[in-house]
Amino acid sequence: MSFRTRLGLLVAASVAVAVLAVSGVVLWIARNEARSAIDEQLAERAHVLVTPEHGFTERVRVRAFGKYVPYDVLVQVIGPRGTVRYISDDVLPVSAEDVAVASGKAKQHSADVRTDRVRLRVLTVSLGPRGALMVARPLREFDHYAHGVRQALAIVALAGVAAAGLLGFFVAGRAIRPVRRLTDAARTVAKTQDFNHPIELDRDDELGELARSFNSMLEALAMSRAQQHRLVTDAGHELRTPLTSIRTNIELLTRAEAAEDSEGAAAVLDADERRRMLDDVQFELDQLTELVAELVELATDRRAQGEPVQADLAEIAASVVERHRRRTGVDFETDFESCDVVANIVLVERAISNLVDNAVKWSRPHEPIEVSVAGGAVRVRDRGPGIDPAIREVVFERFYRAPEARSQPGSGLGLSIVDYVARTHDGTAAVVDTDGPGATVELRLPLVTDSE
Repeated sequence: MSFRTRLGLLVAASVAVAVLAVSGVVLWIARNEARSAIDEQLAERAHVLVTPEHGFTERVRVRAFGKYVPYDVLVQVIGPRGTVRYISDDVLPVSAEDVAVASGKAKQHSADVRTDRVRLRVLTVSLGPRGALMVARPLREFDHYAHGVRQALAIVALAGVAAAGLLGFFVAGRAIRPVRRLTDAARTVAKTQDFNHPIELDRDDELGELARSFNSMLEALAMSRAQQHRLVTDAGHELRTPLTSIRTNIELLTRAEAAEDSEGAAAVLDADERRRMLDDVQFELDQLTELVAELVELATDRRAQGEPVQADLAEIAASVVERHRRRTGVDFETDFESCDVVANIVLVERAISNLVDNAVKWSRPHEPIEVSVAGGAVRVRDRGPGIDPAIREVVFERFYRAPEARSQPGSGLGLSIVDYVARTHDGTAAVVDTDGPGATVELRLPLVTDSE
């Protein structure tokens, strides 16, 4: 069963319940009003008959109710013990409640009475020591009226349910139209793999929010696809250079070895040239290994690195600096201020390590590297040539390398990983102004608030 059918049936069922409930209430009110009118009429007739100037003999007929009042009720007088003393037409059944009124134990009593021929509404009122007066009226009109009201309400209820069903299917069709558009868009995206077809749905309700969320998802997928394509293209370009160099050197070494074997005498390459080629191959292999490691780092889901935890950013930076001090022997000047952040420690350590590596590469020999932590920001300053303000925005792009850095070892991914880690933690990475020579690169992460 489709969602539209279920929604239409639900609307029809809801309206049907409401119509039936209203019909029941209307029927109950109509029956009560009709019965109240009969009771009022019987009370009026009884009031006329119990006036002192009237007796209860056979001569009490039409004029007993007044000149213009119709003789439309049956009259019966019973004694204190329930014996019938007067009847106007036929004997009415006498119940225990009627005897109680006649004996003075009750003031009046009304009830529906069924005889062999007809159903009656009977009102019994006290006549004091003389007994009680019973006035009755047939309920044919009342039953006919109630039956007519019942039939009318049944027709109205059936018509209402049918109209509700049609309206339900119409409303369901209008309601799920945006959902169908979402379904068609999702099917189109899955078939064409084209994420540049947003849904145009100008609504402020939940469906509009769903459409906006779907469009946001398409934008994220399109951006991810573009970044993936760019990464593959740039990675292919960067991988091609070391591979070409390695292949060229290996081919030269192979041809030289083949030439030596064929000539059986003089070496085509001397020992120094062979060593330079092997060193070049080793260097390119190191570069290739570093590039592949950084590509894997960029492609790895950060959730696989562990869940974010609250940690002291100063302690993380201190451990990174200590490792680099032991490994490189470079002098570091540190200024650490304790500050708590919620971060993935493995990723943050990698980002800070990349900042330090970048500073070590560019700093002049025997010059200290300054590392400071304050207010959720890690700043690393070198004593090198600095970064041109014109390229400060692009140094964090993947594989970007400044013209003066293209002769240096590296893949151009170090600062892009720093930017990736910053964005992953809702932080920022930027090149900040420096007084004096060198460059200062900052990694800033949100601090832990008191509520957190």
